[in-house]
Formats: sequence, C-alpha cells, structure tokens
Amino acid sequence: MNIRKALTHTRTRAISLARGIACAAGLRIRSGTAETFLVRLAALELSASMKTTLAPLRSLIDIVDDELVNADKQSQALVAGDPTVKRLTMLPGIGPITASAFVAALDVASRFEHASQVASYLGLVPGEYSSGDTQRRGRVLRSARPHLQSLLVQAAWRVSRASDPRTERFRTWTQAIARRRGKKVAMVALARRLARTLFAMWRDQTDYQPERVRTRRTTLDAVAAVDASVSALA
Repeated sequence: MNIRKALTHTRTRAISLARGIACAAGLRIRSGTAETFLVRLAALELSASMKTTLAPLRSLIDIVDDELVNADKQSQALVAGDPTVKRLTMLPGIGPITASAFVAALDVASRFEHASQVASYLGLVPGEYSSGDTQRRGRVLRSARPHLQSLLVQAAWRVSRASDPRTERFRTWTQAIARRRGKKVAMVALARRLARTLFAMWRDQTDYQPERVRTRRTTLDAVAAVDASVSALA
C-alpha cells in the first residue's frame, strides 16, 4: 500500500509540473483523470522545444502508470486470496486497496469490542474539549493510520456521487447531514459509518446487506460525532 501511495504521489507531482510548464507556454490541457493525462497531453500541438522539455515528465508518468497497473493487479490477486478482503469489497465504493488497508490496519477484528472504537482508532471522531459544564467538539482526532483515513473519506465521496441502489440509504442519510452542516462534514460522517459497517461485516462474517442500513439513526447523532472543522480531510 505504501508503494502504491508513493507511486500515486509521484504521478500527481509530475502531472502538476507538466501542467505548469504547459500553462506558462499558453497551452491548456483538458481536465480529466490522471490515467488519461498522457492522452490529453498528446492531443496538444506542441512545438519541438516543448516536446523536448516535457519528454522526461511524459516518460516518468508512462512508467508510473504501468507500475500502478501492476500494483492494482497485485491488489486484485490479494482479494482473490483473502476471504476477508474479498468480503469487504462487497460494500459498493470499497475497492481492494481500501479493503486491504482496512484489514492491515486492524489486524484482527477481535482487537475491538465495538465499531465506535474502530472509528476512534481511525481518527474519524472529533476531539472533545470540556470546561465546567460546557462540552465542545473540535477537529477530528489524529489517526494512527492517516492513509486509511484518507482512503475512507475518498470512498465516502465515491458512494455519495454514485447511483448504485445498494447504497441509496447511505446517500439519503448523508444528504440530510449535508443540509445541516455542509458536504465536507457529511463526507467524514459517511467515512465513519463506512468504517463501522466494514468492521461489522468482518466481525460477524456477513456480506453487505443494504436492507439493514438505517437512515433514521439519526442525523443528529452523526452531526454530534463529526465537527464542522474536519474540512481539511475531504
């Protein structure tokens, strides 16, 4: 997982640099995914000097793309060989990378008695600051697994943007929070709920069951669990 993270970071920096060079030359690269960047770059009419300038970055991105494909194949092989990881990918929006990172981070489900402990361990609950009779919630806790924390927030965004009927109840629940506290807070709340769901699937050895997702447990509980200051995570 750390290798894939480093590869992704390298590609992102290379793409940003290439965009900056092109922009300085008055060229605009169409928006799109990182995987299609080289195709979009090739669509530009570049001068000979610009092609020479960008050649090292194009070669680097091409190599990293190939390595990421290999890394994803390895992840798929891991899913096939690990029944727990395979089960967790049954939750729409959770891919092999997130599922593998989740299993690696928790090690064994029996380490935790409750799903709320998992959410705290992953830093998906806010810190609490008390003074007398006043209780205030601050930023989400620092996580021992910041990479997994980030993957779960990314998964939350995927679920919120999808139209998969199996996650409709998650979206309904999240939209209610977004109306009260904003989208970024809602995404961290959803990431927290996804983590709890994954833990329950692992602990109980059960597949994802969309009909058991509750939409009225209520939004107020989720709002109390995630503060508005978590925007830096999303």
